[in-house]
Amino acid sequence: MDVFLLKITAVIYLLATGSFILYLVLPKDSLSRLSPLLLLSGFLVHTSALGIHFFYTGYPAVAQFREAFSFYGWLMVGLYLLVQLKYRLTVLGCFIAPLAFLISLAAFAFGTGSGEIPPQLKTYWLPLHVSLAFLGNAFFALAFGVSLIYLLQEYQLKNKKITVLHKRVPSLETLDRLNYIFLVWGFPLMTSGILTGSLWAQVQWGHYWSWEPRQISSTITWLLYGALLHGRITAGWRGKRAALWTIVGFAVLLSYFLLGEAVFQGRHGGRFE
Repeated sequence: MDVFLLKITAVIYLLATGSFILYLVLPKDSLSRLSPLLLLSGFLVHTSALGIHFFYTGYPAVAQFREAFSFYGWLMVGLYLLVQLKYRLTVLGCFIAPLAFLISLAAFAFGTGSGEIPPQLKTYWLPLHVSLAFLGNAFFALAFGVSLIYLLQEYQLKNKKITVLHKRVPSLETLDRLNYIFLVWGFPLMTSGILTGSLWAQVQWGHYWSWEPRQISSTITWLLYGALLHGRITAGWRGKRAALWTIVGFAVLLSYFLLGEAVFQGRHGGRFE
């Protein structure tokens, strides 16, 4: 049942993507209301799927590779909907909706089937570690979307091209401030995810660090975002430089998240073992 609902979720996310794209090209205010509502509908179905999974299995849907993809997409969409309530940043959904759809698609393309959760994963460390890490990554996804919007807006202003997009995008100062806010939230959450993962490794394997591919990639991403925040706070990095650095950081994060375990096998594997 939960798999069927996840398929429905992917379809709704696809519909939301189409609606957000229409919002960019058609000057209709109705689309500014319909697009987030479609995304909210997908989120509610997605929430039902995760709830049913927990009810029947007794553990959160984060242990398997497909489940982790799904959970990350759910967090990202939920976080965007909260941001939408506060900032009315509908244009950000033009990046979040297709990303949520692609992540949902990847969950079925690269994921493994359902099965009994291994005994070593029946611990509170699993939902704690994954929730903190993925929530941090969800904030980075929002920062990524805002950075793309910033670069598009800056390009239009620089070339004096006034389009529908220009009228629906906040000022460059607002976009830069949102980038900073999302990074400030995302970095400590990601740090907490890494720390809980290391503590779990100590409990599970007897050592905090084992040169796992996922540990290495997480550290590289942490250093990239840490350097960006340090630059923003101490050296006044803003605007285009901060936007480009944010995009690079998220590209590294997402690339390994999607392809890393298939290329570099480790203990995390298909079930985060």
